[in-house]
Amino acid sequence: MPITKLTTLGDFPTFLAVKSLQSTFWTEFSQMIRILVVDDQRVIRQGLKALLDPEPDFEVVGDADNGQTAIEQVAALGPDVVLLDIRMPVMDGVAATRIIHQDSNTKVLVLSGSDDEESLAQALQAGAMGYLLKDTPAEEIANAIRSVHRGYTQMGPGLFEKLVSRVPVTTPAPIPEPTPETPPWQPKVSMPPELDLLGLLKGFDPLALAEAVRTAAAQHSLSSFFTQVRDSLQQEPTNVAALYLAGALGHRKQRKKLEALEALKQGFQQGLRQGIPFKDLLLFYREGMLLNPEEVFTWLSAKSDWQSDDQAWDFLLPEAAQAFGTGSQHYRSLLVLRQVKAAAKLSEDCLLLAPQLEALEQGFKQLTAVSLPTKGKGLA
Repeated sequence: MPITKLTTLGDFPTFLAVKSLQSTFWTEFSQMIRILVVDDQRVIRQGLKALLDPEPDFEVVGDADNGQTAIEQVAALGPDVVLLDIRMPVMDGVAATRIIHQDSNTKVLVLSGSDDEESLAQALQAGAMGYLLKDTPAEEIANAIRSVHRGYTQMGPGLFEKLVSRVPVTTPAPIPEPTPETPPWQPKVSMPPELDLLGLLKGFDPLALAEAVRTAAAQHSLSSFFTQVRDSLQQEPTNVAALYLAGALGHRKQRKKLEALEALKQGFQQGLRQGIPFKDLLLFYREGMLLNPEEVFTWLSAKSDWQSDDQAWDFLLPEAAQAFGTGSQHYRSLLVLRQVKAAAKLSEDCLLLAPQLEALEQGFKQLTAVSLPTKGKGLA
């Protein structure tokens, strides 16, 4: 039984016990995150407050219905994170973000119904740490707030690709007209077999992709290869292999750590959606650990199904110990969650065995009634 879902009335004691353990866990390992909710629609503000209040590490300290009021509330309340809409009266979210970013240490996470490139680019340029759409699941909003509070960039699915499409493409020389068999982004130049981009993007081969990055670095062709990958993403923004190459090549040559990390994160998430084996997606994890171990480790620990996978536990605990040490919050929190998981599983097993045990008890009673002699009579 997933520890966050109540499926039957019989599960209720287990649910309460697990939630109690989770609350103790957050109290011990997390600090309270003070949040200001900003949206011009009252029903949305109320809904967000109802969504965030139950989180044990969240405190909604106030709300505002426009950008000007939000600035005043930030000055008065000093929240850690502002969850803010873009389109509002009096002052829009972009202008408010710019002032909040300049005048305080409060971090801004945009939650908007608009996914147009202009709003996205303006918000990030103004200083927003992340951009989510209003149809984002509740759990992802909560996780994004925690990540932004720790200083990590967060973007909703598909938004990174929109940013990529805005990057101007420059080529050192004209590329010959493509043939029907050759995509426009595949240059007709002689390349080593390891750097055959068309072949690399047809599937997801972790060994071939890692070898392509090593070859490009050894042959000092990171820039040209990165340009090809970037062009390919404009044609296929959800290609998992291209997203890996964009991240791996980007931080090696372009030194753009945040952009590279975002490409790796988007590739990891796309890979999960497309059903790529988890062991193959560890390629993203290993590359990301070179950039930001704290954030990248959350990619694994935030997976919705890992808590029911014993092999995942066998990987995560040693990985946390090696990366952060056995005294770290990562390792200790995983240890607590594994104990929660074990307690929930034991309770569930007991509930499943109850009918069989009752039937067995009834059988013993019937057997005893037949086998024992009646009072006053001896055995035959």
